Amino acid sequence: MWKCSEEKTFLDFPYLQVVERQCRKDSTPETEEPHRFYVIRAKDWCNIIPITESGKVVLVKQFRAGVLAPTYEFPGGVMESSDADVQATALREMTEETGFEALPTARCEKLGSSYPNPALQDNQVHSLIVGPVKKTQLQNLDPAEDIEVVEVSVEELTRMLRNGEFTHALMLTTLFHFLMKQAETLDSVLQGLVSYRK
Repeated sequence: MWKCSEEKTFLDFPYLQVVERQCRKDSTPETEEPHRFYVIRAKDWCNIIPITESGKVVLVKQFRAGVLAPTYEFPGGVMESSDADVQATALREMTEETGFEALPTARCEKLGSSYPNPALQDNQVHSLIVGPVKKTQLQNLDPAEDIEVVEVSVEELTRMLRNGEFTHALMLTTLFHFLMKQAETLDSVLQGLVSYRK
């Protein structure tokens, strides 16, 4: 086991901090210097897969400064302290980025969570799905956002993945959770059929 004995913040930005952590193994003699690790402390964020009444997946295409190019993504964003929970964050971000809202009959489910990069970051990304959704208003974008809304079928989304058009790693994690959920549902149906035949 490792224990952190000291932490110092080097850079402090609105959505992340860069910190130095001095950690040591339980077996390390106190006379030895602790290891220094540099970590990005960030807020949790979420991605949500909105499904329309016609079964289309709502995507966003937006410019990303890290790669100086647009990427296809699911709507999502950073959890704010004013958000009640991850579901509230996801639905808020979806409506702001796309203008789509969950209909009164909609269900919103959490698909799973993961650590984006536990070697360097301490936050989690949460994956959700909601449907049915419907376009009810205009986008409410931040000044730095320029977002195109795109509706695709699940088949088109998997084609985009195969063709290298859907490349954002955290969005691929959310897509993985979604496909796993689909597989579980299909497996449940198949098991039911097998049981029925017996």
